[in-house]
Amino acid sequence: MLVQTSRFGEQEVETDKIIYIPGGIVGFPTETRYVLLTPPKPGPFLWLQSVGNASLAFLVVDSKDHFPEYRFSLTEEEYLSLELAPASEVISLLVVTMAPEPHEITVNLQGPIVLNVDRMLARQIVLDGTEFSVRHPFLEPSRKKSADSRKNF
Repeated sequence: MLVQTSRFGEQEVETDKIIYIPGGIVGFPTETRYVLLTPPKPGPFLWLQSVGNASLAFLVVDSKDHFPEYRFSLTEEEYLSLELAPASEVISLLVVTMAPEPHEITVNLQGPIVLNVDRMLARQIVLDGTEFSVRHPFLEPSRKKSADSRKNF
C-alpha cells in the first residue's frame, strides 16, 4: 500500500504494518489508521504517520528505550479494548514535542499510545490523577548537561 507523507513523500507500507487506533489520537479522533516510519537519518525518534492524511504525523519514541522505569497500569476496559493476552507484545509510544534547544524537547508521559503489536491495535491512554506530566523533559539532567556542552563547539 502507498502512503502519502508530507515529510518523506510516498512510502510503500505493508498492509500488516498498519496500526488501527479506534478512538484516534486526542484532538484527532477521526484519523484511525497509522503507520510507524523511521526517518532517513536514524535516531531516537519515529514518526506515527496517518495513513489518510499526509500532513498528520506525530513524532514518537518507544518508552522502554528512553524511560525504562516508566510504568503505568491499564484499566480492565483498556486491556480488553486492546485485545491483550498475557503473552501479547506491547509497546508504549510517547508523543514528542520538539523545541529549538535539545534540552527543551519534551515527551507526553500522561498520554502514552499503547500498541498491541500482535494485533496492530493501539489506544491513547489518558492517565488521570498521576504524577506524570504532558511535558516531561526528554533529556535527563545529565544528558541535558552533555547536550548543552556539545552545543558550544
